Amino acid sequence: MFKNRLFYIVLFIILIILSLGFDARKDVNLISIFSFDKEAIDILLLSRIPSTLTIILTAASLSVAGLIMQSIGRNKFISPSIAGSQQSSILGLLIAYLFITDAPLWGQFIFSFIFSLIASFFFISFIQKLQFKNEIYVPLIGLMFGAMIGSLSMLIAQLTNTQQLLAVLGVGSFANKTIGTFELILFTVPALILSFIYAQKFNIVALGEDFSLNLGINYKRVLSLGIIIVSLISASTFIVVGSLPFLGLIIPNIVSILYGDNIKKNIWDIALFGSIFVLICDLVARLGIYVFTGLSYEISIGFIMGLVGSLIFLGMIFREVKHA
Repeated sequence: MFKNRLFYIVLFIILIILSLGFDARKDVNLISIFSFDKEAIDILLLSRIPSTLTIILTAASLSVAGLIMQSIGRNKFISPSIAGSQQSSILGLLIAYLFITDAPLWGQFIFSFIFSLIASFFFISFIQKLQFKNEIYVPLIGLMFGAMIGSLSMLIAQLTNTQQLLAVLGVGSFANKTIGTFELILFTVPALILSFIYAQKFNIVALGEDFSLNLGINYKRVLSLGIIIVSLISASTFIVVGSLPFLGLIIPNIVSILYGDNIKKNIWDIALFGSIFVLICDLVARLGIYVFTGLSYEISIGFIMGLVGSLIFLGMIFREVKHA
């Protein structure tokens, strides 16, 4: 197991180097960077380092948020994107834009966070009251809940002629994340720290309220903290990056298959695996068109992750049915 983790750490470091050194702009690469070319160094400092840090923090935090959502929801097939948290972030941003046209980035974040928090609390409270909690039916309910919020956002956008803004908000991309635009992603750092500190308690909460109370854990307090962490991560990452489908859903499940269900032991692996997955998808998005056509264009990483993530998710469902 140690050798496997060492391999993934080495792979993670290699991917960071590749992320810093390559994209569709071929004149700025590892050779020009190590030659201390002024333009290459400027691009490295102003664009690629912030972009790579954004990738790592976004990937790690969304993967951990998925783990927390699955723990407090006691279902392996839910995540912030399925539970309506992400769709509510879009609605919050849209409302902020309509009522405070020149709202600063932190103002947009507050709206996005509040709407995501309300939706997450509502969804978790609702599924806790369900008597029949089939592993597949709960995420279907989440998808319907998210679709209702998304439809409301679409209706508001049509009534206010802001459909173009809504379309832009839904595109996941790490392009042009320069210094001055990515700082909001730093909100994920305290959320990640709290996640690591409370990992054991989230592990206990996943076993149910009665079990938690018997072990002296304040179930409702830990549950509320988990929802706040998920909402904080959902809001900050969505404003900076946009939608990254399936990330919080598939990464915790992959790590669970490899290492088991101990949250305290797995949370570091989940952050690592999420970062590796997004770094690979980002490199494909950056270099895919250039490699095959020679044109300096990038694909949206949301498209790549949606394609790969959907295939992995289907595999997970078939695996669950097979072992049921």
